[in-house]
Amino acid sequence: MKKKMILLLAAVCAVTMLGGCGTDKKDNTDKKDNEDKNTASEEKKEEIKYDVDDYVELGEYKGLAITLGSYEVTDEDVKSNIESMLASYPAYEDTDKDTVEEGDFVNIDYEGLKDGEAFSGGTAEGAILEIGSDQFIDGFEDGLIGAKVGDKVSLDLTFPEDYQNTELAGQAVVFNVTVNKIVNKIEMTYDTLTDEYVASNFASQGYENVEDFKKGIKEQLESNNETTKASDTQSAIFEKLGEVCKVKSFPEGLLDQKIDEYMEQFEANLESTYGMKLEDYLSSVNTTEEDFNAQVKQYMQESLENQLILEAIARKEGIEADEEGFAEYKKGIVADYGYESEDALIEQYGEDYVKNVYINNKTLEMLTENAVITYEEKSEDEDAAASEEADSGEEESAEK
Repeated sequence: MKKKMILLLAAVCAVTMLGGCGTDKKDNTDKKDNEDKNTASEEKKEEIKYDVDDYVELGEYKGLAITLGSYEVTDEDVKSNIESMLASYPAYEDTDKDTVEEGDFVNIDYEGLKDGEAFSGGTAEGAILEIGSDQFIDGFEDGLIGAKVGDKVSLDLTFPEDYQNTELAGQAVVFNVTVNKIVNKIEMTYDTLTDEYVASNFASQGYENVEDFKKGIKEQLESNNETTKASDTQSAIFEKLGEVCKVKSFPEGLLDQKIDEYMEQFEANLESTYGMKLEDYLSSVNTTEEDFNAQVKQYMQESLENQLILEAIARKEGIEADEEGFAEYKKGIVADYGYESEDALIEQYGEDYVKNVYINNKTLEMLTENAVITYEEKSEDEDAAASEEADSGEEESAEK
């Protein structure tokens, strides 16, 4: 439950850091109504003015000593990732067998007809079906037993009364099936990959051969690790800042204002993205409103502490919003988060807010550049553990 909640909390982190929480694109054009409501609500709130030096006691924030794990991508990482993927793409080889029996894998073409007309989702070519797997409605698989390769079989069947497609539930249909061939399912592994298999299953992702596939997966993992590394570095810096700097108190009313803003955006995102009300969400994650509010308060307290510390450091270091850099920053936010224009961004958050976030990000970059970061090397044991975890995940998927 907690993990789900944290993930959804993170989905609206733009309220507090606007762009410091990732670069996943969001479609803001479909949220105009909610944004207009948020903007109107924010306009009613008076800006809380304060002198940050009255609330923050700075320590030695340069040269922060940070130790992080390894972000190296090893051959074992690539192998484990690919073998996890292979579980979703079975491989088959042709056989000389000519008569369908229970347990066979058959390659078929089929067309489903209702009242003589083909219905949606009832037609396929080259589909692989395991006879006896109960993947298809009653009578379909049994009706193919005894058929020979090349046969065209007509199956008079009826969909179950509780079938998910209500238009077909309880309806009589005819499936015209052609048995193309009987095949064997073979185990495809990292070491037995072929160019033909890669092209057949991963051409849509841009891979036509084994060499490009392995290279591409490694590049994906390296990119993912760079994103994780940046996030981990930021988290570690904030943790260290909390140790060397002290937020003595919050400006009066500021925390409550931040919580209100957060909840407005949170509920708007729930409604526009998931079509849910807050009470529906709380029910889905099995938590109470009291517990949820407590977590939001804690989350916002930590966020506000980080914000105030960055503001105090920016003031001391004389970090300001340079015109050219700020313009580029706004363009990046518009592109990454799907805003219609810079004006739409500013209309939602206000020029001063966006500028303050830009300054905070510049301050964070300065702290990162001055930090002393140590990266631990990945051990063979960690590689082995990752491989075992991947194998375990494949077994669980097979059981289901």
